[in-house]
Amino acid sequence: MVGTYAAHLLPGFLVVPVGLGFAFVSVGIASLQGIRERDAGLASGLINTSQQIGGAIGIAVTSTIAASHTAHLLHGGASAARALTSGFHLAFAVVVAFAIAGAVLALTMIGPGASQAAQAELAPERAY
Repeated sequence: MVGTYAAHLLPGFLVVPVGLGFAFVSVGIASLQGIRERDAGLASGLINTSQQIGGAIGIAVTSTIAASHTAHLLHGGASAARALTSGFHLAFAVVVAFAIAGAVLALTMIGPGASQAAQAELAPERAY
């Protein structure tokens, strides 16, 4: 199976920006919730740095998976188009697996009491 732009890439290119828009806003809000005002700049810098470094590491891992799988298939005699499509398919599947694992971790590790605990911790400081 040879991939085509319209069938295999364009749908992702249309959906990902919407998801990233929702993700970056909600991550920004969640990361600054319960932070003291004097620590807000530090927290904001940490979240922006982690997003940038995480993106760079994600691209490095994804491109390494795609390139190594593509090279493996080319050495096995597959056509260039088939090898590239399969390499990108595997890389995208790994990214989806990481996204699902991250969502599961976020849902299980951040409970509804986390926000209440942060507010209770900050309550004495807000009194004066």
